[in-house]
Amino acid sequence: MVSTYLTFDLVNRDILKSLKQISGQTTVANDTKYYQDNIGKVKSVDEFLDNYRLYSYAMTAHGLDEMIYAKAFMKQVLESDLGDENSFANRLTDDRYKNFAASFNFASSASDTAVAQSGGQMDELFETYDQTIAAQEEQIEDDTRYFKVMLSETGNIKNVDEFLRNERLRNYLFTAYGIDGRYYNYTAIRGVLVSDPNDPASYYNTAYGGNLDQYNAAKTEDTELTERLSLNGTVPQLQNSITLGQEKKADLESQIAAKQAELDNGGDAAVLQPQINDLQTQLTATNNLLQEDQNKLTTQQTRLDELNARLVPVDQTAQRRAELAEIINGTKADAAYLGVMKALAEDFNFNADGTVPVGGAVTEDKLEAIIAGFFNKQTRVTHAEAMFNQQLFEEKIATATNVTDITSDPRLLKYIKVAFNLDKATVVKSTIEQILTSDLDDPNSYANKFGANNPQYLELAKAFNFNTDGTVAAGDAQTTLQSSRTRDYYMSRWDDKQESDYEKAVRFYKLDLAAVKSLNDFLSSDAQTSYEFALTAVGIDPSSVSKLTVKNALKSDLSDPNSYIYKLKDERFLTLARLFNFSKDGEVTAPVLAQSNSAITNVAKDYILRQTRFLEGDELEAKKKKAQEEAKYYTDTIQRIDSRDELLADRKLLDILLISKGIDPATITNDVLNKAFNSDLSDPNSFVNSQPDKRLAQIVGTFNFDAKGDVDRSTAGRAQNGGEVAATQSLYVRQLLETQQGEENAGVRLALYFQRMADTITDPYVILGDEALMEFFRITFSLPSEIGNMEVDQQAKLIEKKLDLKDLADPEKLEKLVKRFTIMYDIENDTSATASAASILGGSSGGISADTLWALSQIRMG
Repeated sequence: MVSTYLTFDLVNRDILKSLKQISGQTTVANDTKYYQDNIGKVKSVDEFLDNYRLYSYAMTAHGLDEMIYAKAFMKQVLESDLGDENSFANRLTDDRYKNFAASFNFASSASDTAVAQSGGQMDELFETYDQTIAAQEEQIEDDTRYFKVMLSETGNIKNVDEFLRNERLRNYLFTAYGIDGRYYNYTAIRGVLVSDPNDPASYYNTAYGGNLDQYNAAKTEDTELTERLSLNGTVPQLQNSITLGQEKKADLESQIAAKQAELDNGGDAAVLQPQINDLQTQLTATNNLLQEDQNKLTTQQTRLDELNARLVPVDQTAQRRAELAEIINGTKADAAYLGVMKALAEDFNFNADGTVPVGGAVTEDKLEAIIAGFFNKQTRVTHAEAMFNQQLFEEKIATATNVTDITSDPRLLKYIKVAFNLDKATVVKSTIEQILTSDLDDPNSYANKFGANNPQYLELAKAFNFNTDGTVAAGDAQTTLQSSRTRDYYMSRWDDKQESDYEKAVRFYKLDLAAVKSLNDFLSSDAQTSYEFALTAVGIDPSSVSKLTVKNALKSDLSDPNSYIYKLKDERFLTLARLFNFSKDGEVTAPVLAQSNSAITNVAKDYILRQTRFLEGDELEAKKKKAQEEAKYYTDTIQRIDSRDELLADRKLLDILLISKGIDPATITNDVLNKAFNSDLSDPNSFVNSQPDKRLAQIVGTFNFDAKGDVDRSTAGRAQNGGEVAATQSLYVRQLLETQQGEENAGVRLALYFQRMADTITDPYVILGDEALMEFFRITFSLPSEIGNMEVDQQAKLIEKKLDLKDLADPEKLEKLVKRFTIMYDIENDTSATASAASILGGSSGGISADTLWALSQIRMG
């Protein structure tokens, strides 16, 4: 009889060949093909359990064939939430059940897990938003620096054509002036830039100036006609009011004279004098009102006379306004564009031939104004704008002679409000002026009166030196120390409001998305804020794209290269679609991850277990805390992995994954990982399947990447992801190999099984919980079968005494242990195999004494 060791060695020496022989058997090949073709059609756990061929195949693959009959039991296993320590599968001591549940998606489909966005997708959206904003800010800063250098007096632009053909400069210019680049007319813009606005024959004036002047003149005349109509009503009213006032004045004067005469003739002063005083008060008020009306009449009559001298006769007003309306309405749609053309003509100084004059294409002040205009068109303040504001403020404050030099400029007013934490709607221009002109030595000054409840008022007042009338000597508005303090305040606060608004937006988004139950919900006006936030996150301007385009993109099948989204040829839409879970019908679906939630949970748990096993005391606590942090990194990050390339780019993620499977990351290069994850698991000759260590194939099998390396979203709602299907097939063939070998020699099956499971043994109780592993241990160390009657803790101590579990991670020591088992198995089960066992150990074909056999049985792996 061939010894157990030799049979095992024959199978194990070329395990790939052995597995290939099994997979090539007709029944195995047919069952495997059936599983591969049909498991993807299963939509529920009941449907899976009712298909005996699929169900038994998977159970066999996981070594649970003896439990095929227990469908009710296995249903509870499959529906267990592995993230819940108290779930059914997690309460079972046999890890095979947990692993079985992890290979399927029934736990998520058993409850309503369809969401517009998962937590991981939402976190990725926020991360993408931050990255998009950071990239935009960096681009704005670079573009501003570039524009300023190129347009400065010593810039590199030599003529207008060079300027306009520079797309980067042109786009900056168009943004600053609000020009839509989609309708860019090179000839028109060039003609305006080289025009002298004071020359009637210039391109600007012949093409645009006349129309704009006519439009502005028509608007002015129409306004004046409307004003005259109003004056024609108010002037007579004032005249009537004055007439009535004069009558009242005469009456009051008459009454006063009568009362005074009565008093002079001996009347009762106690009665008459108060009456005279009251009449005198009325007379004074009447005189004041008369004077006000007279002043108004004088002003309005003068204005009316002026208008009558210039405008058409009053009776022609309606006809003239109709004519003007025709002119205004005919040009109104183009008025803004005409205004931009005028601004370009006035702001730029290109010579008529297009060359740049001495002094540059624009003055320094105009260049500053253009940059300010560019910043005004941005949706948020950037660091570049903050620096611009800082420089502008320091330039202006150095020459300011009145408080209005600062407060009359909206940008500088905003600068002050932000710097001193007064950027509120209730703090208006007059408030700032009153604070800046407060005398801090006067307890009744504005800053002192309201500073007790608003310390920022006092802080602002102390930072400037304006007099109470608002004046200040040039250069004295701030000392160096005051300027430095103001600068520090502004640079530390310029984005505080934006950060606060962002935090509010994130909170609102989370609440809003929870209410989204369909794509139509997301596109509705109720979710407009969240819709715009999501598009902005991926760099899409919501105003630049129709909701129909977004709708079709989000309904696209990302696994179909011919779907709508790929026709857009825009990575931003692809990024957006990957962050949501909408079906082709616009319904929310369960998110499809690179790894199933169950697999992710298992990796995290196994990682912590492997990093902490065999440790005790403080060392255990410290290592456990660190392992938990790293496991959290894995669970958080893996949910945002959208492609194989992203996974392979994160070595930390991969190292955690390797360690969770008991693989030393130092032994696996990036090249090996790249080849493994690019392997076809269904091909027995692929790189990963040809590796001696099958754990790599198991790892690859838990991932759900398609042939291109993207997450295979076509598997949404399926019982198993693609990787798990391949992993199940691989396990099935391995199980059959062990089973078929066991039919000839049970020892070989035990040896193969222990070899496969050794990596999962983390403590003695794993062995105690598995009859096959316990039998391997008992035979290896020639222990009596009665040890099973010992208390469990005593058995655990015995295992620790006989077997150093750390040795199981050492391939050489594991091989030595399996070799020992095969020998001891033959000794226990077939005395005729003793000679073969002895020859393996001793190298001769001679006999072996009882003492030697006893000594062999006591060998401890070391």
